[in-house]
Amino acid sequence: MIIGIDVSMLNYQGSGVANYTFNLVKNLLKYGKENECRLFYSSLRRPKNFYYLEELKKLGAKIYDYPFPISVWKILWGKYHFVPVEWMIGKVDVFLSSDFLRPPLLNGTKGVTTIHDLTWKIFPQFHNDDIVVAHQMKLEKTARYQDIVIVDSENTKKDLLKYYPKIKNAQTLHLAVGDQFKRIGDKGEVKKVLKKYGIKLPGNYLLYVGAIEPRKNLDRAIKVFNDFVNKKEYSSYEFLIVGRAGWKNEAIFNLINKLGLEKKVRFVGFVEDRDLPYLYNSAKVFVYLSKYEGFGLPPIEAAACGTPTLLYSNSSLKEIFKGGYPYTSQGKELADLISMVEKKVDVKKFTYDFSWKKYCGEFLRIIKSK
Repeated sequence: MIIGIDVSMLNYQGSGVANYTFNLVKNLLKYGKENECRLFYSSLRRPKNFYYLEELKKLGAKIYDYPFPISVWKILWGKYHFVPVEWMIGKVDVFLSSDFLRPPLLNGTKGVTTIHDLTWKIFPQFHNDDIVVAHQMKLEKTARYQDIVIVDSENTKKDLLKYYPKIKNAQTLHLAVGDQFKRIGDKGEVKKVLKKYGIKLPGNYLLYVGAIEPRKNLDRAIKVFNDFVNKKEYSSYEFLIVGRAGWKNEAIFNLINKLGLEKKVRFVGFVEDRDLPYLYNSAKVFVYLSKYEGFGLPPIEAAACGTPTLLYSNSSLKEIFKGGYPYTSQGKELADLISMVEKKVDVKKFTYDFSWKKYCGEFLRIIKSK
């Protein structure tokens, strides 16, 4: 089978969608070697340390790299639905669309897309208008052409069918974590990697990984952290925030200044996927008080590294750990955070099999189905 994939979202380095796209392709090349992968990538500029395409090429993918900004395809594919993607990559059996653009396909090509969440529909106030419009047009085309839709959780599937009942082929497939997310025993290596990001050991810190945007509820996490470090016994702690700035995030920076936490809350910025496990391993607690998630991958990555997460039982988050996990709730975050710091939770006993080998096997089964 020849599988075409739009990997232009790799340009949004550090985002959840970019990480998903990279890891999906990398593992399809590893666990589905009987298939051919043709990757469409289009961007006028690339971020620093952009290693994705070269690494995928080494693994056997065919790269079709075009120097056009994504805005071009928003017009051609999103607005006018013109120029089949196969004019750029050749005929394929299946084409996996990106997060928010569905290109025209030639007759006989099966369309597939992954829907990570519908936050843009449920919480449009948290998104820019152009993002909302792009997703809306993409899903209307997905329904019209009866593409196969893969969703990250039962919660996202419920949302999808509520707003788009004409979609008939939605399949739930929980996300996976890479093999690099595991407990690391070599303290010297941990210290070496963390030094790259200005993190000194030994030291105490809480950690957040993800976009800096309103839905992630970082303002609440920062307020909880403020109450935490105001207690004498925890005054040495820092709160490290890893990830790219999203949108409508000015209030976060204003809050940090207001609370006088400029030296306590540190924005680490983008961290390479290969280095993230080291940060997870050394964190006392991972803090993820998101208001809503299509899946919520970072808590699973943290769990694979043996680090518990302070999180709410809402949206799809309540799907990702087995029953009995010590979720927190509004008003109890500080007490539950202290409990997690003092009593190490054996978090791995609450997790499922989120391996990429399992994910790719199910993914290939779904896209090959009639």
